Amino acid sequence: MNKLVYIVEDDPVHQKMLEVHFEELGNYAVRTYTNPEDMMNNLHEKPFAIVLDHFFGVRKTGLDYLKELKKKKLGIPVIYYSTLTDPSIISEIEELGVERFIQKDSASLVRLRTALDTLNERLSKKGFFSKLFGK
Repeated sequence: MNKLVYIVEDDPVHQKMLEVHFEELGNYAVRTYTNPEDMMNNLHEKPFAIVLDHFFGVRKTGLDYLKELKKKKLGIPVIYYSTLTDPSIISEIEELGVERFIQKDSASLVRLRTALDTLNERLSKKGFFSKLFGK
């Protein structure tokens, strides 16, 4: 069964590239969002992970939405995927407990895929051992 991943990215070309990459090369079903508010309104689908960009061309940033997600305490891992370079903002993002911060560049697609696969493997093992030992 494919794991549902939300990708919140305002660049339609980059969004489509990520969607195709993860659906065709991985065990992921992808739902893409240009507007983070739409993503927030669909959290009841309980995605396996959220890939969140920082800039959306609106008043709120990915950091604002990350804070909202953390307040909801849904336990959905967030991978922050951005061109952001400000070390103080990156530090704040990491302190909020993101799964990983990935800087967009020529190798970022590989790092993003590795982060999702590693998360999937870790959570699968955790689920296996909790079933095995009743924890």
